[in-house]
Amino acid sequence: MGNGVISLVNDDVLYMENVIEIAKAQSASSPYHIIVFCQSGKMLVEMGAQENMKVGTGQLLLIPAQKKMYPIMYSTDLKASALLISDKALNNALGGQASIWNKAMYVQEVYVINHQEWMDGMHFYVKSIFMQRNIQLRDEIMMSFLRTMLLLICEGFVEHVSIIHSVDNSTIRHKDIFGQFLTLIASEQHKRHHVSYYADKLCLTPKYLSIVCQRVSGKAPIEWITESTMEDCYAMLRDTTKTVKEISDILGFSNPSFFGQFFRRQAGMTPMEYRAKYHTNGCIR
Repeated sequence: MGNGVISLVNDDVLYMENVIEIAKAQSASSPYHIIVFCQSGKMLVEMGAQENMKVGTGQLLLIPAQKKMYPIMYSTDLKASALLISDKALNNALGGQASIWNKAMYVQEVYVINHQEWMDGMHFYVKSIFMQRNIQLRDEIMMSFLRTMLLLICEGFVEHVSIIHSVDNSTIRHKDIFGQFLTLIASEQHKRHHVSYYADKLCLTPKYLSIVCQRVSGKAPIEWITESTMEDCYAMLRDTTKTVKEISDILGFSNPSFFGQFFRRQAGMTPMEYRAKYHTNGCIR
């Protein structure tokens, strides 16, 4: 598949040997849920517009679909591989427990899981079994393993009691629509559209899309639109030398002044202050 990515199950489950090299090569968000296993060393990453996440030996970094991950710093002895899981495969594997994953990822934003005894087995099984092409029941074994691993991760969320005991009013259909909504936002260069724009694309009413988003993620559609827009803003300010006017035009703002007001309202600083902060902290390479 290129870039060190190997398909394990019909492009629904992929394997990455070196997550840092791939993360450096692409700043775009992924349509896959990503589970990064830090085998040794440590790394500091930024998840979209969130605070920096520290990941050390034996920890899992969980990246929900469409969330951008930027490696900021990492040790020379870092070894980190990853599984990429499509939304379809994840929901098929978790079944009725998918609500735990969704609430952890999209509501509580639990991105790092501390070391558990079973984690060491993940890399072993991927390397020793699933990389072999001569296993006749490979797909079935992979999906069975995937379900076990995802359920163990969800078990790791037990400490977040509100995730487990909160009522899940969403259906499989709701989760599917929510996934389509996130994918649609990610595909748009100009993300700051009205909710009705995305609802029309999905052949839904704005009210129904709002109900779906609230039930699955606990957030309104406009919150997801704003967060995704801000991720693009951060990325362009951090990873390019384009002017504020150029970024404003690319992202579809009516003028740089309006872009600056929008950014400051969300980030608490101006675009140039954000860029200067990154340069000062040495986070732009």
